[in-house]
Amino acid sequence: MEKKIDFVSLVLLIALFAAFVFSAAAYFVKSPGKRYVFRFESVDEGKTAIESRFLPAKKGEDKIALYVDELLLGAKTERSRPIFSPGTKARLCLLRDKTLYIDLTSDLLYQDGNSGEIMESIALFKRNIFKNFHSVKNIELFIDGKNIL
Repeated sequence: MEKKIDFVSLVLLIALFAAFVFSAAAYFVKSPGKRYVFRFESVDEGKTAIESRFLPAKKGEDKIALYVDELLLGAKTERSRPIFSPGTKARLCLLRDKTLYIDLTSDLLYQDGNSGEIMESIALFKRNIFKNFHSVKNIELFIDGKNIL
């Protein structure tokens, strides 16, 4: 027995398919970016607080530089410490042979009451990068062009 699809069902099926195609195209054209995980020290417990953020999709060193800039801006949650002192910026972010070279401004050295200890902050900074970028095997940090470790 042969079933016939009536005109209304056919129009609904075509409209549903068109909506799916439009929705999929809109998602891929305007995707939220790539999801990254950020770890910050919690003010209350001294534990690590984790945030998830979407950053625009970039390639190569640009995605690492964007991540580092976002990490230096600090946590979005109120009860988390910034990694370094406010105003710390990355002057250079360069990846060569699985080694990431980052030159930070000297604002890092001026500790305020809210930021953590410098050595602990450096370890957390590196941990964030290693966890998000598996191609990075070593990190060389500089402050105003001088190697710090």
